[in-house]
Amino acid sequence: METSANASTGTPSRVEGYFLKENGNWKIPPEQERIKVVTVGNYVLLGQLTALRFLEYVSENPEGVVALPTGKTPEYFIKWMQYYQANWAGEAKDGMLAKVGLGGRDKPRMDGLRFVQLDEFFPIRPDHERSFAYFIRKFYIQGFGLDARRALLIDSFGIPRGLEEAAFPHKNLQEVFASGDIDLDVRVRQPSNGKEALHQKILLRFDEFCENYEGKIRDMGGIGFFLGGIGPDGHVAFNIRGTSHHSITRLDKLNYESQAAASTDLGGIDAVRKKAVITIGLGTITYKRDAIAIIMAAGETKAPIVAAALENPASIQAPASCLQKLPNARFFLTVGSSSRLKARRQAMLAALPAPDPRDLERLVIDGALSDAVPGLHASPSQINAADVPEWRLAAKLSRKSVPELLAGALASVQAKIERGTHIPSDRIYLHTAPHHDDIELAYFPVIHHLVRSEKHQSHFCYLTSGFTAVTNQYLMTRLRQLANLLLNGGLGRKIALADLRNPATAQQEIHGYLKAIAQRNKEAEEYYTACRLSRFVFERRANVSADEAHAFVRSHIAVLEGLEPGQVDPEPIQLMKGWIREWEAELVWAHFGHGRDHVHHLRLKFYTGAIFPDDPDYQRDVVPVLELLEKVRPNIVTVAMDPEGSGPDTHFKVLIAVARALEAYVAKHGDDGLRVYGYRNIWSRYHVSEADTIVPISLNSFAVLDSMFNACFISQRTASFPSHELNGTFSELAQKIWVEQHNDLNKLLGREFFYGSPHPMMRRAYGAIYLKDMTYAEFRAEMEPMYRFLDSKKSLLKLA
Repeated sequence: METSANASTGTPSRVEGYFLKENGNWKIPPEQERIKVVTVGNYVLLGQLTALRFLEYVSENPEGVVALPTGKTPEYFIKWMQYYQANWAGEAKDGMLAKVGLGGRDKPRMDGLRFVQLDEFFPIRPDHERSFAYFIRKFYIQGFGLDARRALLIDSFGIPRGLEEAAFPHKNLQEVFASGDIDLDVRVRQPSNGKEALHQKILLRFDEFCENYEGKIRDMGGIGFFLGGIGPDGHVAFNIRGTSHHSITRLDKLNYESQAAASTDLGGIDAVRKKAVITIGLGTITYKRDAIAIIMAAGETKAPIVAAALENPASIQAPASCLQKLPNARFFLTVGSSSRLKARRQAMLAALPAPDPRDLERLVIDGALSDAVPGLHASPSQINAADVPEWRLAAKLSRKSVPELLAGALASVQAKIERGTHIPSDRIYLHTAPHHDDIELAYFPVIHHLVRSEKHQSHFCYLTSGFTAVTNQYLMTRLRQLANLLLNGGLGRKIALADLRNPATAQQEIHGYLKAIAQRNKEAEEYYTACRLSRFVFERRANVSADEAHAFVRSHIAVLEGLEPGQVDPEPIQLMKGWIREWEAELVWAHFGHGRDHVHHLRLKFYTGAIFPDDPDYQRDVVPVLELLEKVRPNIVTVAMDPEGSGPDTHFKVLIAVARALEAYVAKHGDDGLRVYGYRNIWSRYHVSEADTIVPISLNSFAVLDSMFNACFISQRTASFPSHELNGTFSELAQKIWVEQHNDLNKLLGREFFYGSPHPMMRRAYGAIYLKDMTYAEFRAEMEPMYRFLDSKKSLLKLA
């Protein structure tokens, strides 16, 4: 059995052995997976596996040196640790602790451990809610009972000793670098002024701090137990793509991908760009050769970078691949994050008593997309000349010939595209979305086609307020514009103040804004946006005068001015930001003649901005969705599909709410032909084999999307919370994805399938959108991984 050795005893890990037995101990040759892997079914079980492995280490190394991650990655690791610490006796007697071989041991003490902080923003207050030092003190030192005196932490806020006079009147590093001009190159050049001279002294002093920090870790013998996540570019700690595998603790800058990933921590990517970082190095992590070093990853979005670290030789292009040199390195993965590991996937398929047709189709398509063949339309001679492992395996599993398999996959993909050219327009659609741009970035061109039919009805449901997507700076700009209009009497210039106090007249500013777009009148756009924001003021302060409204607005500008980037917003600020998002979404559908009566804002209460938000509560969060279903009585419901939580956490939680509401709705009314369209967008995407409806998209649709996005989603023009995949707007990224998907179809089917088609929709296509059209029963089956996840979580909460 492939298990790891415990550093202190050299014996295999019984925890890993148990989970390998439970989840499949696939014998993957080391040249195909260069670091050993343990997989589990979902994110909750991933946390349990990791917590048990850590407890196993601590029980054998009570004074060991440990380094643990911060952020969302360790959520369930922390929760399981809290549970086992509180319930050790019972679990050790006849619970999971007994099953994994920890039953005969005393509860490990944590206060003997020596803790090493992995990384930190520079500069940041150590008590800032999003600082890693704050996280460590809250969840590890206080939460686990570690001894703060034995913790090696990073202070990137205080003025270094001896430089207080030089830094005067600045009291801390945040004041020294207030403008965000952290130029690390000043360390090696002649300063041009006093400011640069001070910066140079401070940066060089922190270089010394990093050198000493590294020395202290090595004096302790190195890190004995390392646990980390993996970033979108493969970063471990803040060791970004291109980092030397021999790197040590240092002061450094982040690349774009890591800045984008950290943007939610600090209130937008602009705030992250103003920071440097202190991070331990890859050489620091691998210094102790018998260290237990674990990377944990969940969800399909992590699958490509996981595969790059495991399947290829060690490279600075995949920082986590540095762990290949450690015999006790492990990747703890969910099924989704392991889905790109070819040998593992093939071994799992080979073990099935009967292959799933979708798995076979995926194998055939993956083979057809390789460089070895021209696609599914390959000729017999091309098939015979090519050596395509995926095709060989598919033929073996199905007992069909490769030409048969290719013909079947070809017909299947063509049928999906045919279905996509006939999306039914004489239906009642309920389009649901976690955030206010999710529908638009997933399948906006489809709606563009649907609205041309007078028989078509669409309702748009936004389940959260989406306030975290609006930056403090953007809201402050809008509030200042509103304050000026209130001060000079300009607010009632085009819409009477009495109307702005009346919720029934809110369509006025929508029409006014769209007219301003047509006229290219930016001043009018800002005026009507201020009108919408004023409604918030009048709703919160009924019958106030213009002067009192002005004072109210100024007071909230002062609140914003006092907030640091990344701090959790007070409730009134959250509500204002949510109003901005709702306003933007209403503008989108007004383009197509849909009024506010067809746009529904549910503002589900689980959405709080907390680092570990709760799952939806039935009465609070599911019932509002159910009530909307009863009101609209749709034939088709669209749903953002993320059953393993691979994209933003909110997407998964919204999926829970919608699935539970549909369950109750169908229990009362029956499915009665109800269909569910599953969609994915810029955060995750379908494989061709997973989709069953493929909609061809024209250049005109791209232009409409881009125009709409930049005209309506004003708060998102600067992409403050961007995807790591593209340094641009989300609409640009959506187009990029749709074009890539169309390119795959061109490879699979041949260019003539599109450009030689008699159908004009096919000939003008330069992009493709993938959807999954399901009966309710099929949707319920798709939700099984999510329900298993919830059962796992329910078990944890019940135990706790």
